[in-house]
Amino acid sequence: MAFPAVWVSAFLVSAAVLVFGYWLLRRIRPVRAPGTAVSLVAVAWGLFAATGLALFANVALDAILAKAAGPQASDLWGAAVSGPVDEEILKLAGIVLIAVAFPYAVRGPVDGFIIGALVGLGFQVMENLFMAVQEVTGHGGLGGVEVVVQSAIARVLITGWGTHWALSALTGTAVGLIAAKGWRPPPRTVSAALLLVALALGMHSFINLPILQGTGATGFKALVNFVIVMTLYFTLRRAYLRRFRDALVLAGEESGMDRDASLAQARRSGRRRALRQASTADRAALGTEQERLVGEAESRAFERAAHTGG
Repeated sequence: MAFPAVWVSAFLVSAAVLVFGYWLLRRIRPVRAPGTAVSLVAVAWGLFAATGLALFANVALDAILAKAAGPQASDLWGAAVSGPVDEEILKLAGIVLIAVAFPYAVRGPVDGFIIGALVGLGFQVMENLFMAVQEVTGHGGLGGVEVVVQSAIARVLITGWGTHWALSALTGTAVGLIAAKGWRPPPRTVSAALLLVALALGMHSFINLPILQGTGATGFKALVNFVIVMTLYFTLRRAYLRRFRDALVLAGEESGMDRDASLAQARRSGRRRALRQASTADRAALGTEQERLVGEAESRAFERAAHTGG
């Protein structure tokens, strides 16, 4: 292998980003993390399937653009056209497949947001890996590990906040909206989903536009994307938790649990505290009861959203 130190350092940086991103994105799902199996499938689609197919799709679309508008236009605008179209559609296709294969894991927009973000994380990590190595090999090996570190700082710490994971979170939310309606959505839901997909395409193109280039300028554009995506996240989170807490209180009442004890189950810390306070003999049974209550409340919350449009 040529430039082994470069490859090893790039793999180590990518692995660290992947592990941290995987933990963080699963952690921000309200109430409890998505299942391990569906999470790993989502990341794997982004890492391998979407990136592999995008290599061919980008080349093909760039060639079409060069033929239609000329080589100079293709060089200037290709990244702002082929990247958004090919990459976002390929990631979206994976999210749809996952939603169909794991229907219990994608029951609403919150689930779609997290699964989409995991798909985007996988794509982002693989893209960053090859871009870091390419920056070294493209210059005859000059710079070595130092260039890998510089690439990681630029593509993860500065611009990584508003790129692939964020864009796929938007398209994942669109899939979640459709899935919440049993894949038979009313026109208003279809319009909202299409708007989210169009927004993701536009934000991707915004990042790649041949204006406001350079690390600082691209970082600013990534920050704009990040603010948009996090605004959506907190909106979804607030609506989801409101429905979930109402459903949790009802489920708790049916089990003879008072309101405060029921609401404590909505927080991971509350469930852990209850388990620590329980005796060793009762801990397993309490853990099972917590999972039952949370699962029942989530099902009711999703059903309420599907019927009310909330």
